[in-house]
Amino acid sequence: MNTQPLFYKKVVPLNKEKHGKLYIEPIESFEFAKSTNSLYIAAVEFGKVAREYPIVFGQDGQGGIFPMVLLGLKNNQNLFVDDKGKWNADYIPAYARRYPFILASQEKGADQQFAVCIDEGYAGFNTAKEGQALFNSKGEQSAVLKQAIDFLKDYQNHAQITNEFCKSINELGLLEPMQANIEMKSGSKMSLGGFQCVNRLKLAGLKPGKLSDLIKTGQMELIYVHLFSLNNVATLMSKLKS
Repeated sequence: MNTQPLFYKKVVPLNKEKHGKLYIEPIESFEFAKSTNSLYIAAVEFGKVAREYPIVFGQDGQGGIFPMVLLGLKNNQNLFVDDKGKWNADYIPAYARRYPFILASQEKGADQQFAVCIDEGYAGFNTAKEGQALFNSKGEQSAVLKQAIDFLKDYQNHAQITNEFCKSINELGLLEPMQANIEMKSGSKMSLGGFQCVNRLKLAGLKPGKLSDLIKTGQMELIYVHLFSLNNVATLMSKLKS
């Protein structure tokens, strides 16, 4: 893999022969997330995320849309992780909580399969028996590894549901560039851009049938939660000024 996912330094497939004697120490610091101002989130996270963070939408190189939690107002800024690596919020996005494990897609014909991978660059991996073993003496997955894999599978299932939601609002033309002008405590001004949000007028202008479909699929609830969450931009502003 030439391009590493956000946070990850050296993603490799988990291999029982290669990693059979590996131990993992628990994540005690989110220092690795301190320099990112946004993270991917799944639709199932919207409810908890909206209580503390703004939910916005990003766009990939192929025109695809995906939801993101906004963590800062500047590049390389996470206002929720302090200098000691503590994440100061009630809810931590699943993208960060799954680290240092990850699923990597492997396309085989028309089927897309996923391999369980780890970040060998994570300092908590060791052979000095610090923490918990990934495999037991019989070469079977340990409880901590099974838990991590179950989390990854559940995360991937929710990602597929999220893709359908994003595809839907994108095809309906509901999104518009998000722009906010912020006045700093020093008197200087900065602008926030590069993200998208749902346009309320476009949403209200949808035909009844389209609105009905959004309600029946539960996607309308996600839209409203997203719109409500934008009030948290003010929370980011207050953190930035403090």
